Amino acid sequence: MPARVAPCAGAASSIPVAAGRRVAPRGREEAPLTGALRALRSAGAWLVLALLAAPAWTQVDSSPPPGDEPEPTAVSRIAAAGEADDHDGASYVIAYDLTSNHVKPSGVCYSDGYVLYKVLTPAGARALAVLTWGYEPWSSEIEVREVSVIRGEERIPVDVSAVHDLPAPQGGIYWNSRLKTLQLPRLETNDGIEVVTFRKGYSYALLSEGEPGAATAAAARAAAAASEAPPDAKFVPPMPGEYFDIVLFQASAPIVEKRYVLTVPASKRLHSQTYNGPLYGSTTYSPDSTSYSWWALDVPAQKSEVRQSDASDRAPKVVVATVESWEAKSRWFFDANRNQFEVTPEIRAKVEEIFRDAGLTNASEERKAEALVHWVAQNIRYSGQTMGEGEGFTLHPGSMIFEQRSGVCKDIAGMLITMMRAAGMDSYAAMTMAGSRIETVPADQFNHCVCALRKTDGSFDMYDPTWVPFTNDIWSKYETEQQYLVGSPRGEPLATIPYSPPGESTLRVTHDAELAPDGTLRGTLRLEGSGALDGRLRNMVAGTRLEDERETFAELLSHAGNQVTDLTFSHPRPDDFGANMWVELTYAMPAYALPVGEGLEFRSPMMGVVLASAWLFRAAWPDWPDERENDVFLYFTQVLDGRETIRLPKGMKPVETPASDEVDETYAFFKGAAENPGRDLVITARAEVRRRQIPPDGYAGFKKAIDEAKEWRDRVYRIEKGGGR
Repeated sequence: MPARVAPCAGAASSIPVAAGRRVAPRGREEAPLTGALRALRSAGAWLVLALLAAPAWTQVDSSPPPGDEPEPTAVSRIAAAGEADDHDGASYVIAYDLTSNHVKPSGVCYSDGYVLYKVLTPAGARALAVLTWGYEPWSSEIEVREVSVIRGEERIPVDVSAVHDLPAPQGGIYWNSRLKTLQLPRLETNDGIEVVTFRKGYSYALLSEGEPGAATAAAARAAAAASEAPPDAKFVPPMPGEYFDIVLFQASAPIVEKRYVLTVPASKRLHSQTYNGPLYGSTTYSPDSTSYSWWALDVPAQKSEVRQSDASDRAPKVVVATVESWEAKSRWFFDANRNQFEVTPEIRAKVEEIFRDAGLTNASEERKAEALVHWVAQNIRYSGQTMGEGEGFTLHPGSMIFEQRSGVCKDIAGMLITMMRAAGMDSYAAMTMAGSRIETVPADQFNHCVCALRKTDGSFDMYDPTWVPFTNDIWSKYETEQQYLVGSPRGEPLATIPYSPPGESTLRVTHDAELAPDGTLRGTLRLEGSGALDGRLRNMVAGTRLEDERETFAELLSHAGNQVTDLTFSHPRPDDFGANMWVELTYAMPAYALPVGEGLEFRSPMMGVVLASAWLFRAAWPDWPDERENDVFLYFTQVLDGRETIRLPKGMKPVETPASDEVDETYAFFKGAAENPGRDLVITARAEVRRRQIPPDGYAGFKKAIDEAKEWRDRVYRIEKGGGR
């Protein structure tokens, strides 16, 4: 399922332009010349003289009172937008962005907008040289009505008939989305770009009347469409008469002013809430409608930081919805897909075969469900071919997916639901938001579809076949603390996946090695993962061609020493889910320990391998800066539990056996130690990442623990004849 985009929203939605009129920057239309004015204009100079002779009190001064600013124009907005130095070196700035959405009783949305850019640098001229607008032709359309380049006081019209309507680049999901592009004249620094567009429709399709399972909801949608003229009938939203929007008030470029106006029929009630920072707002009404406005001023550009959370979790935003409640949305989603899970004889036979081959014919429902989720995850590839109108939240029939063996998340989830029902299980479709939070307003804040299995006590176990290929889980640890909504006939509330403590995703590292007098290190490194780390080890193996495995594992070991020889390796099949995944590497590293004086010096091979690999310990892989503005988003918690035993050359002992500082912070922990029992040097390390998302006020403690782990990795051990002094 593609990332959700609010209906009618768009970077360049615009206010309408009536024939023969110009549009002022704030949406105020300049009145066309009346016949009386034309007569006055042609009357001659005597009229001017007569006016000059008129008493002073009859003259009207249109200038504002002292201290007041005149109404802004496009030219004045561009002048006031500042220079690059005023915006932290930004290449361009959005001087004004107005989106005005008008919702009809049927739910059809007309979106008028006006966007005014200012070029601040030559790089900004290149970035804005081609304007683009994306849309989905089966559910929306966009009209580019007017584009102008404003250079000083001059307005240079751009021929909008030169707009190209092109297929959008696609990968993984091939639903024939399109985009419109317009090449602008060569831009210069300080140029303004004025864009006026019109959109209508919605930007995802939940249903299709052509789908056999969508009959109930399609009937309601058809009834709503019947109230619209034929050109607008296809723009009735899948949940007829309802509207939602998620509007972000921050972008990759700084914004001087952004406004969002929503007008709905007076009969419609609206949930709304602002998040992630202050916004201005107002509400007005007329006998026929209610208008809501939100706006923001002087918003800096979004800062890009490594491993940051989704923009929706950071940017100031407003979320609105007319639907009554999450329970109402749940019932609708169930009705929309109630007939999509018909069990065919072929599907039933495959389910029985899966159980028979796994020895699960008489097993518990839990074990059977686990076998089914892994079969679906491993056998239905992620590839969303276009299946006609209504792509989006419609779960295509299980029989179709079983035959084609491909689909996007909703189709993969639908296949599991169908197979569970073939096994007599009470399964349902559910929606979630992978990688971001869902706010309390019942808007469609979803980008992913999953499966819910109702237990005898009425609660649900959640299954996600899309995210568990080569993972020994029924629900990925990447999706903990994530909200979801189950579609059911009774209507379900919004729910949240529980927190996953670090111990559920442990990487256990065991390294046994022997150091020769010439510095050669020979050893065996064993990596074993559970939870998220089980999946990372499996995918590291599954994503490597058999002929490339040696190179992959040699590269992994090269973070400890730049010479890796005599490498052998072993691991179970990555699709064997009978136990946690492990990888075992046996190797030699000539000249690993360096002769210094009369001793040898070296670092911990275990720590060198693990902390250099994003596969093994994601939290230590980036070079974290001292300060940070945004949350750190790592997707999963983790424990690193390492024990390394190095047999030292006979007669040689460590000069010292150090220990790290213990760092025990709210969001992270680290402790390392070393000891010297007999001829062995034993090095241990334990690290914990305690939350998948770490707020800025916890960043310093998190970084302190990770820095201590890196210092432990960089610790140099020196051994000499006789050892410590």
